[in-house]
Amino acid sequence: MNAIKITHYKKEFLTFYELASNININEEERYTIWKQYYGFNPFHREEHSEQLAKEMLIQAFPKYEAALPHILDFEPNEQSIKHYLSVIQEELHAYEPLHATILYFVGDFETDPFIELEDNNSYTLYFPIEREWKPVHFVNELVKVVYLNQLKMNPLQLTNIAFVTFLEGLALHTANLITSSDVGGTTLYPWMAKCQLEPTRIMMNIFPHLRRSDYKAIYSFTKGTGASGYQNEAGFVGWSVIDHLLKRGYTMPELLLIPVERVTTVIEKSLYQIMEESKYIQSQE
Repeated sequence: MNAIKITHYKKEFLTFYELASNININEEERYTIWKQYYGFNPFHREEHSEQLAKEMLIQAFPKYEAALPHILDFEPNEQSIKHYLSVIQEELHAYEPLHATILYFVGDFETDPFIELEDNNSYTLYFPIEREWKPVHFVNELVKVVYLNQLKMNPLQLTNIAFVTFLEGLALHTANLITSSDVGGTTLYPWMAKCQLEPTRIMMNIFPHLRRSDYKAIYSFTKGTGASGYQNEAGFVGWSVIDHLLKRGYTMPELLLIPVERVTTVIEKSLYQIMEESKYIQSQE
């Protein structure tokens, strides 16, 4: 049976923001108030985490005023979350009981949701609420939690570009299907529509990097501009590869069962086939 805990830091953030909005305090005093009343640091596992938190607060604080109505209105919907989780598990045939915490936080308008494996082998999904988001965005992250739990994997093991593309693609397709999004395919996210301008070039340029596992590469192909100048090229390639595999007859549960050690080969083979098909189509035009 699933055991899901849902919590948020909205109250703590609002207390901090009210006290820190005094125009007579300086940045160091504001950071002190932040630590005392809020203090959630999404960089807590990184080197120089305190310095990163200070920089985060400096750049994010001026933006909070405009986001305040959205933050004030936020309330987690436990029934909806448990419904989505049940549908995800049914869609993927991923019936391993999930013990997880959904923790909503106010971030810096740049930090993406992230997942951590706790010491008790449960998972925590950290999800920022300062930006407006649609259910499909949340479900996308919940799919990743279900996948990791089914394979009993630590998110820190996802350090291969090919694996990142696979999981991103699986999550995007599943979330789009489950939420019955009316903005499917390459219009699902703004970055996806932009990547569609040069799909073959993006696939060709990511190919040599698929086996890279360094932080610089992971960041470049997700948050950065990859090898072709577009944001989240890994997500776009993942969407394209999963779409290709589904058209080849795979089902979503079968994709979930692909052994971790085979994922890189599957991604490489699929990309090669997609690019070859693209060349053939162009030659017929």
